[in-house]
Amino acid sequence: MNERIPRREAPDFRDSEDGVISSIVEDGFLNVALDDANQYGPHAMIIFLGLASVLTGSILGLAMIDPILSVGTVILIIGSTLTNYLIAKLKLPGR
Repeated sequence: MNERIPRREAPDFRDSEDGVISSIVEDGFLNVALDDANQYGPHAMIIFLGLASVLTGSILGLAMIDPILSVGTVILIIGSTLTNYLIAKLKLPGR
């Protein structure tokens, strides 16, 4: 029986005997959440979505108080993310 939409190949997957937190930390949070590196991918994605919603809600809450606070927070987040990326990419001495 042919399927209308063929299934994609399963990603590389590693069963972990450790607990949820140690498995997520061992394989990397974003790797587990976005690439399903082990069986705790859905758990890591729920944590990731929770953190994203808290961050978004905080920025919107600050925008309701004072838009300047919101803009400053966004600039701070983007700046720190860019700085960490450049430190990792260029292998500069970190903190």
